[in-house]
Amino acid sequence: MFTGRRILSRHEEAAMYRTLNVGLMAGTAILLLSVQPALAQDDHLAQAVDHAQQAAAHGGMGHAAVLVQHANMALTHARLAPDDNPHTMAAIASLTDAVTHGNMDHAPVATGMVSTGVTNLQVAVHVGMALDHNMQAVSHGNMGHSPLVVTHAEMALTHARAAAELSDSPHIGLAIEGLQSAVTHGGMGHAEVATTSAQQAMSHLHM
Repeated sequence: MFTGRRILSRHEEAAMYRTLNVGLMAGTAILLLSVQPALAQDDHLAQAVDHAQQAAAHGGMGHAAVLVQHANMALTHARLAPDDNPHTMAAIASLTDAVTHGNMDHAPVATGMVSTGVTNLQVAVHVGMALDHNMQAVSHGNMGHSPLVVTHAEMALTHARAAAELSDSPHIGLAIEGLQSAVTHGGMGHAEVATTSAQQAMSHLHM
């Protein structure tokens, strides 16, 4: 009796590969759909930083009208970024004040407001990246994946430290402490404790 694996015909083999390709394409599409919104959000913040920097540069040259143009563009992009980032909200407030003063031809005052907005936006970029990695750390921690908790907590920690160089927010400092704890406990295989630390860090990053 022949008990070996049946050899597929040419047509059966072609059908099998078509099925595999469809599965791979579907998986890739799902991955792209999940990544694209995050990339779009990051792009809006990057565009906001660029326009705010140009606004500050023109304001420094006394070009109040051009400052207003770029500050308004920065506002448009900042408002399209996630609204759960407190530093983006702070940037929006500063840029709004800059536009108000720029429209009154108060270039020096408007330039100061825009410069504050630039810093807030730069902090927002790093905090946003820290939040993204922090959320992934928590997700993997809930599944007991300690090594991946460490990987994402370390990435979040890198961005949180970069944000701390630009901001004196005590909440960023507390988030850094939480992420350090997540890395330490994740490295020891304490997934539950590491996850709790990452969750605490995430709460502070939202403040």
